[in-house]
Amino acid sequence: MSPSRPAPRAVPPAAAPALALLALLALPGGSLAGPGQLNANSGLLPAHKKMQIVGGMAADIKEFGHQVSWLRAGRHMCGGSIITPEYIITAAHCCVELNLTISEVLAGSTIIPSKGRGQVAQIVDVYAHPDFDPMTYTSDIAVLKVYPPFRMDESVRSIPIIDPANSPHTGDPVYVTGWGKLSEFSSTAATILQKVKVQMKDFETCKARYGEIPMVLTDTTFCAAADGKDACQGDSGGPLIYKMGDKDYLLGIVSSGKGCAVKEFPGLYTDLRNERMRSFVSKVTGMKL
Repeated sequence: MSPSRPAPRAVPPAAAPALALLALLALPGGSLAGPGQLNANSGLLPAHKKMQIVGGMAADIKEFGHQVSWLRAGRHMCGGSIITPEYIITAAHCCVELNLTISEVLAGSTIIPSKGRGQVAQIVDVYAHPDFDPMTYTSDIAVLKVYPPFRMDESVRSIPIIDPANSPHTGDPVYVTGWGKLSEFSSTAATILQKVKVQMKDFETCKARYGEIPMVLTDTTFCAAADGKDACQGDSGGPLIYKMGDKDYLLGIVSSGKGCAVKEFPGLYTDLRNERMRSFVSKVTGMKL
């Protein structure tokens, strides 16, 4: 990948693979892409760089009970957030090369591999946003349906999606969690859940900076970062939350960015304040947002 090109939490594919993937995801009539449409020969799909936390610290799953690990063949692939006992929000780019026979979701464990800790559910349905664009990461959102539904307890709980009327402003603190890499060039991922506090960044400034690469940011994305702190490989699909009092709200989904904790290039997150993202979640889950 060219150094002038942003390094999303999943590496952007070359032009031809991108078109092939987009054809799979953007189904006629605006219908939702299901697992059958997300599978394809590996030669047509990008090699993903899944994000991870940089500059954070160890966290306890009891503090972030909505956080899940999406496992592929027993290995952590992406993060996600529990929004109901049977539905998980994650990133659309995590759905590439999906194989449901070797995929499962782990909840309620601080440590991965879990070795018997937490709860495991199978993925029975996958819905990627039909407008997801693997070149720009526009509409980078997907919903997973799992079975059996998760049992809510002190380590497993759902998180409400934020009301746009109560959203944070530029400079406000927000939090990212995940089991991604601890630095961009690390060869290993975290085994203990990590958390990091970052700040909301001015979107127009962020958009202009990414435009120099060039990368076009749309209204389905927002920016957040702090010096030496960011999501990174392995964190894709995981939550960015906003705390109001003693309550946590799901504000965004870890999506992409130029490298990890690269100065002047904040991390990019799918914006759950965006009406199209909210309508998609409502259509899939029946939730009223």
